Amino acid sequence: MDAFAIEPAWLDVTRHDLAIERLPLALDGFSIAHVTDAHLRSMGRVELGIIEAVRQSQIQLVVLTGDIVDRPESLAVLAELCSGLRAAGAAVVATLGNWEHWGGFTALGLAHEYARTGASLLVNECADVGGVVVAATDDGYAGAPRWDQTLASLAKLDTKGAPRLLLTHSPAMFEQLPFEAPRFDLSLAGHTHGGQIRFGPFAPLVPPGSGRFVKGFYDTRAGRAYVSRGTGTSLVPARFLCRPELPVFRLRARR
Repeated sequence: MDAFAIEPAWLDVTRHDLAIERLPLALDGFSIAHVTDAHLRSMGRVELGIIEAVRQSQIQLVVLTGDIVDRPESLAVLAELCSGLRAAGAAVVATLGNWEHWGGFTALGLAHEYARTGASLLVNECADVGGVVVAATDDGYAGAPRWDQTLASLAKLDTKGAPRLLLTHSPAMFEQLPFEAPRFDLSLAGHTHGGQIRFGPFAPLVPPGSGRFVKGFYDTRAGRAYVSRGTGTSLVPARFLCRPELPVFRLRARR
């Protein structure tokens, strides 16, 4: 009963301070919330809890790292979630996961849906969001990631002194970053659901594209990375010893 009725609706807001060298003083305390693997069906307790946490914590940026929608019928819920996040005061930036590809969405069509709510979809490209440089790749499992395009887009931005954030969906992508690429201050992914059904510290099953990653912080070729447990469920509507997670990262100047 716990796995089907309690844990899937019991949001865990985890908080992490991230010390960054030469962080501009204007960004000291800048907060980022990470939503992934929502598999939206309705605006339930988890989704409303995300919006409320963003409002209460005065989050400046919410990033959505894929598997947010997996069927066209969920687009209305996506619009409601993004509108709620924008109304809470946050900029919203998204990228694609494997289920967006499998659900038949195109990048152009989904970018239009996000734009209607004031959110942005980045795929193999970069943008400056409130002084934070955000780079995003397509999903490495079901999509067409292009590091050359992503890094070319990064090179066009004035990134001197700006913190760099990398978004992707399947975390195995962290190990595929070209050697000539710069490291990022924080890289974020999902896809694994943290195992979704766990037995103590063990996650018997994670999907292809996960690589060595399950949940939490890792040191990678891309730099410091965090893999979220995600907020929804896939295939089986249950979670066990693996609550849905909203990680919140606060940028701090390293002293």
